Amino acid sequence: MELYATGFNAWNQLRFGGPDASPESQDPDDLHGFKLVLRNSSFEPPHASLSCTLVKTPSSVLFAGYPDDWVKLHDLRDKMIQCLAAIAGNGIIAVYSEGSVQQYQSLAHYKAMKGRTVLSDCEINQIVAYETGFAALSAGQVWTWGDERYCACLGREVSESSPAEKPCLVIQLEGLPTGRIRKLAAAGYLLTAITEGDDLYAWGGHPGRPVIIEGISGSPSPVLVEENDIRDCAVGEFHVIVLTSHGDIFVIGDNVNGQLGYPIEKASSWTRVPGIATGSTISAVVAGLRSSFIVVVIAK
Repeated sequence: MELYATGFNAWNQLRFGGPDASPESQDPDDLHGFKLVLRNSSFEPPHASLSCTLVKTPSSVLFAGYPDDWVKLHDLRDKMIQCLAAIAGNGIIAVYSEGSVQQYQSLAHYKAMKGRTVLSDCEINQIVAYETGFAALSAGQVWTWGDERYCACLGREVSESSPAEKPCLVIQLEGLPTGRIRKLAAAGYLLTAITEGDDLYAWGGHPGRPVIIEGISGSPSPVLVEENDIRDCAVGEFHVIVLTSHGDIFVIGDNVNGQLGYPIEKASSWTRVPGIATGSTISAVVAGLRSSFIVVVIAK
């Protein structure tokens, strides 16, 4: 397997020592095109924060960049790699364990185990975080909660019976034509969901920020990427990367740090990125806040 990366690299967080990786330096350059950064017999898709990247292999967890405090907490780190924990941009932490989701106001609260139960008696498959809240996937259903001031990110109406700070179902993602939701992605003020039939939905927004995808609002709506079925999707702070069922990569959004992997200033519409390698299969895409990753399975 191979891992390709592009984008923000101020802490060498895109360098695992692969053949095309830049030498270590005190002032590393951003990558402005997908470069091979890791080759291993097997690994899981990376987990990327602003300053570090983790990749889990069958025998260890590989690390690149500057170690955030959460990296040093093995239990939290492992939960985040499993997609069963997430840290929002405002520092609040949500962790799923033994049938319930616990929320902690900060890393210090997590260390002291001073949290509160926000969702119980459920089986969570995935937790993602955006700037001011969270979304959780449970048996194809999506739950959201967060800051009422940014209610577009909740994808649902806020009311006395459905408050912003309490996990509640996103009803508009129920009963979709191509099945239940199978995967979530989020960052900044944008959230996405992929159905079992490979349709992409998105919602969110911030009143003071330009939209990444035109037409997105507080109501989940289908996103067309040149009529393609979407196999995978990842969201950064100001960009989105998707993998189609044909194995093509499309990107949209800001490219200041090279996170789109393509030599353009910005992509206001979906732009196809040239293929990474022949004779191989792209299995997943991942986004850091200002970076993008492509996981490739090498053909035998």
